[in-house]
Amino acid sequence: MRKTELDSLRGIAALAVLLYHATAASIPAFFDGADLLPVEGFWNNALMYSPLRIFTAGPEAVWLFFALSGFVLVRSAARPGYRWDAYYPSRIIRLYLPVIGAVLVTALVFWLIPHTPRPEFNRMVIGLPSSYSVESALADATLVTGTSIANVPLWSLQWEVLFSLLLPVAVRIARRFPWISVSVGMIASVASVWTGSLFLLYMPMFVIGAVLGYHWEAIAERLSGLRANKVVGNAVGAVAFVVAVCLITAAYSFNFVVDRDSETSVNLFSSVFTVSKIVGIVVLLGVVMLWAPLRSLLQLKPFVALGKISFSLYLTHGPIVIGMLFLLGPGKRTTIIQIGLSLVVAIIFYFLVERGAHRLSRRVAQSIRSEERTAPVMA
Repeated sequence: MRKTELDSLRGIAALAVLLYHATAASIPAFFDGADLLPVEGFWNNALMYSPLRIFTAGPEAVWLFFALSGFVLVRSAARPGYRWDAYYPSRIIRLYLPVIGAVLVTALVFWLIPHTPRPEFNRMVIGLPSSYSVESALADATLVTGTSIANVPLWSLQWEVLFSLLLPVAVRIARRFPWISVSVGMIASVASVWTGSLFLLYMPMFVIGAVLGYHWEAIAERLSGLRANKVVGNAVGAVAFVVAVCLITAAYSFNFVVDRDSETSVNLFSSVFTVSKIVGIVVLLGVVMLWAPLRSLLQLKPFVALGKISFSLYLTHGPIVIGMLFLLGPGKRTTIIQIGLSLVVAIIFYFLVERGAHRLSRRVAQSIRSEERTAPVMA
């Protein structure tokens, strides 16, 4: 059964990614903060280097996407009688049709708006491509050989596709080796800091989410005592929520302790912060599903609506943010327009592309399932 609060959480995460890109592209302090550089002003420091960073924690939001995918996909695949022959084609449609649509949006933005750097642009924008070639569009649409940086968020879809292909393996190890899977996953995530391996960094997030999803009912049952007493349950939920946010943003709050001139110091603290982020994400998922006040909040219509368009927002905001920057130049006014226009485009994209992909995906899966039921019995 689909959990509305998780969809809403995904929508908030997509909004955080949008805020991260829009502010970093147009406001110098936010771009410096994204690079963990010193910034001036009390509020700039508060927004960059405290738990308030949660509102623009774009990279951490993507980690949350990965864990959510593992959680949701494995919960669905663990049901009795799950049809893998129906899963693969429907999953491919569900992912690739919106991606192809996002590629077309990217091409349209490049066609409408010249991407010519100006002296006032920060170094992030100067490194972006000035055109969108056919080769780049094909790479983005297939997600196989790597993606271009014309639509930056598409990079994460490579890992989404890989995990989707490996889902049967994830279900098996989540069922048979939960503690080993989580332990190895955490070790691999730490190892990624020292080796630079993106596979070791990202795949454990899917796996940890998969373990949590497969065993969620048992976990929730063990924690049921905390919810029996409303006062105690609400107090624990509130504390756990604050702890989750602090763990996720610890790399920013404690950035001052890292000696950036020492590779050992950077790697050591990055290892600690990687673990803290993953633990924080797991705690956050638990709080969202178990703490009644937060769950009720996330079931309100604005959050549900944001969750509905979350994938569309994630796929399309990149070219909109950069396109508006090239058109209007940097500044807070540009940031506001980037955010508002990205939301509008995401809504349109959802109704024109993503919703149709959902329906086609379901029809294909239902058709495959019905073929077995209607197939003639051979004598």
